[in-house]
Amino acid sequence: MAGVRNLAALANSASTNRVLNLNLIAKRFPDDPMRIRAPLFTDNLLNRSILVKHRLRRDELYLLPTGSSVATKIIFPLDFDNLELGGRSVFVNQRGYRQAICDLVGDRELELEQDFYILSVLNELPSLDPFLVREQLRRNHFQPAECYFAISPADSAKMQTFTSAEMAPLIKMAFSETSGKEGRGFVSKLADALLSTNADARLDPLRDTLGLHGEQFTQGIFSWKGFIYYKWQFSEMVQSLIKVTQELNAFQLNGRIDQNIKDEVKSLRLSIRTRIREAARNCSRVLALYDEAFADLVHRGNTAAFRRFLLEAPFFFMDLGHSMGVISHICSFWAYRFWGGFHSVPDVEEFRDMLLEFEKSLAPRPIYTRSW
Repeated sequence: MAGVRNLAALANSASTNRVLNLNLIAKRFPDDPMRIRAPLFTDNLLNRSILVKHRLRRDELYLLPTGSSVATKIIFPLDFDNLELGGRSVFVNQRGYRQAICDLVGDRELELEQDFYILSVLNELPSLDPFLVREQLRRNHFQPAECYFAISPADSAKMQTFTSAEMAPLIKMAFSETSGKEGRGFVSKLADALLSTNADARLDPLRDTLGLHGEQFTQGIFSWKGFIYYKWQFSEMVQSLIKVTQELNAFQLNGRIDQNIKDEVKSLRLSIRTRIREAARNCSRVLALYDEAFADLVHRGNTAAFRRFLLEAPFFFMDLGHSMGVISHICSFWAYRFWGGFHSVPDVEEFRDMLLEFEKSLAPRPIYTRSW
């Protein structure tokens, strides 16, 4: 198990769709009674690990028998308070991974059976964004503490302005007496409360507006936050997506290349462009359902319809989260591989393998059905 370079930088990453930093959660919520009562993993060391969706390098492909090019990496920091010292890592489902985990945490395999099952459930996901992870666990009858689904501080800061703008029409409708500078400050406070881990007292004015109370209100706020998160993330991703498709078209293979490979690469480019458009349209279609429901609330005061939409929203998280995760992975890997333009041109085999992976990840999937 290799050490991890610059683990401290990874731990501070705002890429919540790629990283689930349990060590940071343990530090941010050390005395949270729910985290103590309902941890994600039963083993304490696993519950301080860092999970990463990792694209396997060529020299790592042999580790996984499935042939998958993206794996879930479990990183155990050598020092929880000084991540610059690095850590040890193991991939879910790599050969001998169960025994490797047992050796690292000092438990027997039987004692970790539930933890291994949760790892397998998370491994099925294309990303680790908090809303997709929560719904996947819920579908599999696991309900760990809410602190495990907090948006990272860096992403929360970026979402603050976006959320304030998103909520402003509702606040104007519900609290017409707030205006000017005072109104903008009120919207900002409510946006901050919406992005917080818990549906706290600052959101009390919205309980009556939405007609939700108790657990229904908590679930509804989580769903609302989820759609704002995905809408913000999609808006951030659009330009990257356009850039990838343009550069995919412009990329030129150099040297003498077999005609069959040329034809295959041409076919793959066409397929990927088509599937990227389909994935983006799917994201837009689902997000439009939210926009329509919210507009119905703001412009027609239809609280019942918006409340029903929020309570059923987790059904959409699986399909939307998969599409967003795949698109995000393609954009981030393309940017990483060609960060300096096309000066570092991959050979034809590497480029072909990359396109095959993209096409596979964009392949149509069975539609999820409601689990309630």
